[in-house]
Amino acid sequence: MPHLSYDHAAGLSALADMPGFADHMRRAMLDTGLFPLGGIRVRGHAASSESVADGAPGWLWLDMQVRIGQGRSEAEKTRVTQALYAAARAFLEPCLGDRPFALSLELREIDPRFSAKSWNTVHAALKG
Repeated sequence: MPHLSYDHAAGLSALADMPGFADHMRRAMLDTGLFPLGGIRVRGHAASSESVADGAPGWLWLDMQVRIGQGRSEAEKTRVTQALYAAARAFLEPCLGDRPFALSLELREIDPRFSAKSWNTVHAALKG
């Protein structure tokens, strides 16, 4: 862990390098120093249907959800939330100019009782 998932307005792909955004956010997660390399996952999806605000076409938005395992302090979770939000904004703001845009992020802690992940060979592959 952690996993960063995001959904975004379909129109955002025409203005910003979204594969580049995913890699930028992966590096931002690593830069926090709180997560193991092999646990980081970033994935994004353009909305196939959307209706925002007044329903007019063309509204731009990106909504991020970060899921992490338990064990980090409130201060660490705050730092991660702020760092990832700042990284997303730094990447997207130059692409969007003064267009109306909404950026959001929510961090969730996973209850290990309800999380199965016994089959993961990524960590071993990174070592070898």
